[in-house]
Amino acid sequence: MFDFGAIAKMQSNPSGFINKHYQCWNGYLEKVLRSDMPEEYDRIAVKAVVTLIANWRSSRAGLLHDGVVPSHAVGYFMGFWAWDSWKHAAALADFAPELAKNQVRAMFDYQMDNGMIIDCIYTDIRENNARDSKPPLAAWAVNKIFEATADTAFVEEMYPQLLHYYHWWYLDRDHDSNGICEFGSVDGTIEAAAWESGMDNAIRFDCAKMVKNSDTAWSFDQESVDLNAFLAYEYSLLKKLAVVAKQPFNEKEYADIISTYFYDKESGFFFDKKLDGTFVKEPGSEAYIPFWAGIATKEQMKEAMKLFTDSTKFSTYIPFPTVAADNPKFMPRGYWRGPIWLDQTYFAISGLRRYGYVEEADAYTRQVFDRLHGLKGDGAIHENYETYTGKQLKAPHFSWSAAHLLMLYEEYNRRASVAGL
Repeated sequence: MFDFGAIAKMQSNPSGFINKHYQCWNGYLEKVLRSDMPEEYDRIAVKAVVTLIANWRSSRAGLLHDGVVPSHAVGYFMGFWAWDSWKHAAALADFAPELAKNQVRAMFDYQMDNGMIIDCIYTDIRENNARDSKPPLAAWAVNKIFEATADTAFVEEMYPQLLHYYHWWYLDRDHDSNGICEFGSVDGTIEAAAWESGMDNAIRFDCAKMVKNSDTAWSFDQESVDLNAFLAYEYSLLKKLAVVAKQPFNEKEYADIISTYFYDKESGFFFDKKLDGTFVKEPGSEAYIPFWAGIATKEQMKEAMKLFTDSTKFSTYIPFPTVAADNPKFMPRGYWRGPIWLDQTYFAISGLRRYGYVEEADAYTRQVFDRLHGLKGDGAIHENYETYTGKQLKAPHFSWSAAHLLMLYEEYNRRASVAGL
């Protein structure tokens, strides 16, 4: 119900509400802006904060908690998606932690009895998509919130649900029960399985087929390196969060297996693998994740740097496209078949930083900040960008792009400290 009383209060005392408005925004920016950054990069950070807050939607009808939509400018984006939500929450944790918590809760409001987190939710629950899930980054989001707030109660609240979701992957998306998972779908369609990967039309899935696990669970006949690297990272975070939540943790670790299983020594790179054991040799952004997650070896990173720094492959004008630029199927404007998605570029740059390639990570960050059209000026932050020119593509005012620009800003010119690397 519309609150006319609140409007009357604002009209009777506008200066008081204006002051609160400024206090709110200044509070956000005080938590985000660094004193050692160029003004033009501060502008990018401010724009990213504005983008996320402008896409904030209060709980209503089927959306049981507040959250951030992908873009207020596009009608079909007026809901919450799972991996978008994890990314939004990870960025919001530092300056709007209560919103970050509710963004996570909103998706877990619809957790299935078997543990699955569904793809997306809307105010009208009839529009929700439960045909597939999305890549598992929920524990990452919760850990980011915990690091920013030290809120043990939130961890205790979320931990059982996080573990239930983690278990779901191995129950419904491990066709041959070897501890290595596949993207898949509830309805057995390739379309929904591709959606589950988040990379809707990626080249690596061009020859994929579906295999049945149960009446409500199907997998690609292809084990994905990014999925299993994400799961290995979730494992490490769940182990940490179990201590905070005062819960036992008895899960099997697969990180060492994954770092060798998906690595092709001949190519010096990570690839998906068919169930018959053959590599899907389409070098793409899925290979960034073992480095971002910290499960690759130093030697594997040294070999991968040959591809990462090759201007014909991944060191393009805007760095780290979704597929190597010399792939015959590469399309610089072809959705997940070439353009720059800033989450993937972030995973790559953050991975370089994690393994000690700080100068390279900073140089690539500058390329992103300096070359994306309109980013330092008045242009909106977009869903993706053209690889060779930096031109804006798809939806404007895009939240996960803003989230990852904030992460790049936060990590710039800083050395990662990671045990064992």
